[in-house]
This record gives sequence, C-alpha cells and structure tokens, in this order.
Amino acid sequence: MVSSEAASWTARRRRTILASWRNRLATYRDRAVVLRKLDYGEADRIFTLLTRTHGKVGAIAKGVRRPESKLGPSLELYGHVDVLLAKGRGELDVVAQVQRMPGERIAGDVERMSHAALIAELAERVCEDRHPVDGVYELTVMALDELARETDPRRASAYFLMAALDLLGYAPQLMECASCAKPLPARPAAFSADAGGFICDDCALPGMPQVPVAAIKVLRLMASGDIQTYRRLKLDGELIGDIEGVLTTQLEHHLDRRLKSLAFLHQMRAMDVLASPRSGEVGPARSARPGGDLAID
Repeated sequence: MVSSEAASWTARRRRTILASWRNRLATYRDRAVVLRKLDYGEADRIFTLLTRTHGKVGAIAKGVRRPESKLGPSLELYGHVDVLLAKGRGELDVVAQVQRMPGERIAGDVERMSHAALIAELAERVCEDRHPVDGVYELTVMALDELARETDPRRASAYFLMAALDLLGYAPQLMECASCAKPLPARPAAFSADAGGFICDDCALPGMPQVPVAAIKVLRLMASGDIQTYRRLKLDGELIGDIEGVLTTQLEHHLDRRLKSLAFLHQMRAMDVLASPRSGEVGPARSARPGGDLAID
C-alpha cells in the first residue's frame, strides 16, 4: 500500500507539474518590432508590437518609466527585440522580459525618425491583432535596419514602400500601359493610381503630369528586388521625390486613406524643416538625364 506521506508527495508533485504547465501556456516568447508606444498611468507604458509569429500584439510594460526599470532601455521605439509576454486577461498582454536584438538603432534627426514612423504605421495598418501577415514582419525588420544604415533615409523608406506594395498585391504596372497593356516606350509617362500604374501617351488625359524616364527605370529596378544595385544608384533629391510620389500615391489609393506619418513628412517639407524636396508628389513634366540614364557608384 502507498503510505499517506508518499501519496501527499505525489499530489504535491502533480500540482507543481500542473502549475508549471499552466505557466508555460500563459507565456510565450517571440521576436518583435516596437511600432508604437503610449504612456499609461504613473509609470506604465503600452506598446504595439509586430511579432514574428503572433502578428500585431498590444502589451503593457509595468513600471517601465521608472529609472530603475530593467525593461525600459530595451523597449525603444522602432527597436527589434526578443520578448517574453504573459497573456493578459483583456486585450493587452504583459511584458515579462525583453532583450534588444543586435543591430543599428533608429535615432538622430527628425527626418529619419519620421521615415521610421511611416514604416511602422504601414506595418500596423496592414496587420490585424494576433493575425500575422506573411512577410510583413520580415520586411519591416529589413526596412528599419536599412533605414538605420542608409545615409539618405528616403532611399530606405522608398524601397520598403515598393516591397510592401508588391507584398500586398498593389504593385504598380511599370512595363506596360496600365490601361491598354501596350509596352511603354523609353520616355516620360503619366502615372494613374486609378488605372494601376503608368499609362501611354494615347491613354493619358491632356495635361497629366509626366514622370521622368529615369524614375521609371529606378522603380523597375526596385520592383526586381535587386537591392544591391539600388544601393549603388546615385539618386538626387528630385529623382527620389518622383519615385516617392509614385509609390505613396499608389499606396494611399489602395489604403483608401492617408497615412498620418506621410502627411507629417509633407508638412515638415512644406515648412522647410526637412532638407528633402518634393517628396510624395508626382510633379510636372521636366527634363530628365539624357535618355534617362542612371549613375551607379
């Protein structure tokens, strides 16, 4: 017969195992990008995280704003982290542990942070809570890393926008007329988000702004995914402005509303706070480089 002491030990052991099993079910570890933060109460902060396997997650970090908090230094906005989350009773999970992943930090000037906000806002917009969208996490991590390293932040965010459009199935038509499907000649062309891309002279309405052929060539390179060649291109302010204009026009057409971070970038440029001109506009016709040739380092 089993002694009462042995039976008691067995019961305690079962309770310990059950408690450990429940604790494992109540927590989960994931990689995440910090998309947004909001101060809450006296010392807490609520974060919107884009996780690798759980999609978009809301989480609260308790006491994170206190100077002695061990969580605070790792939970930087737009940071890439390894995080242990405890499932909360409501919509918010609880940050239990967090460690910053290796890589460059997004910091410095207003423009770089503004482009990071654009990347984060778009990632948040296309994801639903706890439902991962294939490729969005990986693309966001890549874009923020590129933004941290790139000397011109507009180049990094423009590449992200093209990749995001392709991932979401909204990539503009770049090789053929979006209206009649005829091959586009090597000359400036009008862009129409309603049509879904560039349109030929026969289909374009009178007076439609023309995008230089150099910008069209760069867009085609970006669409090919050849980021190594893209990094080597010499893109002046006007050219990158044309590229941004096409991409943001296409993006906001399909999102059916403006991105707040993009509107902020436009406002800052209008006030001459940022050095980059003409971003986010498809400008009037102008002369491109002869033949639309691109300079490569």
